[in-house]
Amino acid sequence: MSRDLATEEKQGFHELYGSGKACESCGNADVTIRIWEAYQSPAKDVGGDIGPTSIVGAVVICEACGHDQTIARSHILSAKAA
Repeated sequence: MSRDLATEEKQGFHELYGSGKACESCGNADVTIRIWEAYQSPAKDVGGDIGPTSIVGAVVICEACGHDQTIARSHILSAKAA
């Protein structure tokens, strides 16, 4: 299943993966970050661990222009947990 990150989780996502602060196309800071959690991971809950062992995929979607950026699985796995 997927879920959209809560506002308070977005900064942590950006710190882990270097993405999600703003749209890479238009620069708009109003973005939705949708994650897909690993099986039985705590990432399914708001405030749960969104580190590389807890999520399997993510996409950043701009609320202004609709541009989306997929965060590659290899990039997720290479991130260092906070």
